[in-house]
Amino acid sequence: MTFRPTLKNKFLIEIIGTFILVYAIASAATVYSDSGQLGVIGIGLVHALVLTAIVYAIGYRSGAQVNPAVTIGLLVARKISRKEAIVYIIAQIIGAVIAALVVYSIFGSEMSASVTLPSDDNVIRALILETVMTFTLVYVVLATTTSMNFKIVPLAGLAIGFTLGLNVMFGGAITGGSLNPARSFGPALVMFDFNYQWIYWVAPIAGGLVAAGVYKLLNTKEEQEKEKLPAE
Repeated sequence: MTFRPTLKNKFLIEIIGTFILVYAIASAATVYSDSGQLGVIGIGLVHALVLTAIVYAIGYRSGAQVNPAVTIGLLVARKISRKEAIVYIIAQIIGAVIAALVVYSIFGSEMSASVTLPSDDNVIRALILETVMTFTLVYVVLATTTSMNFKIVPLAGLAIGFTLGLNVMFGGAITGGSLNPARSFGPALVMFDFNYQWIYWVAPIAGGLVAAGVYKLLNTKEEQEKEKLPAE
């Protein structure tokens, strides 16, 4: 008998998954904040490893989206319903805020290092880079987790995790390496620092929308017919 998690179950799983993601990322950003380029590499590896682990741990339960930009991309690509998308995004924000509170209880005001901000206050550069980086992440998510090639699906966790990690390695010093509105919102809320917060919503969502559009454009008609949105 095939296990089909309820929407409530998916909601709770997404809270847990996003909590683990943001807890690990915010902790790493705080611990390695004074480590220069080596620290950026370390933070990137944490992103890669924790997201890979999350995808394999809960992917079969909720899809391990843990990112509003990914959820919106999947919605536009017609892989999830509107109701699911709303529930997922609420869960992701809750998970991120809880994670930020836990990190703050450990590190206190030092956690401010995990708040994502554009370097040199360069808004345009951060906006473009966050959009492009999120595009690559969401496209890889769509291409691997919804692929009809069953040889690719088992490697989805590695592909997604390391796409995130590599983006953070080269973009983290410039934008803070968010690619995830929930990841940015949690620490910003707890530290009450909303400077440039809009960038980390607009850019990732834009990147996710472009990724969904490109995916739909490149998908064959046969694949689209086989990948129909399940009934709510």
